Amino acid sequence: MERALGALAPPLRRAISALCLEDAGLEQFERREGWPPRSAKVVLKLALAQLASARL
Repeated sequence: MERALGALAPPLRRAISALCLEDAGLEQFERREGWPPRSAKVVLKLALAQLASARL
């Protein structure tokens, strides 16, 4: 798990950790990061796509 998360850029790593491992909600995570509404969903999609395509 650490190896996979280490392959991500810091904002993507924070999103995966908070939304998938810590069970935070999208809106809660957006507020915590100071991001605009609905942006966490886009970032989560990018992070999951990057993990899926990573050659670990």
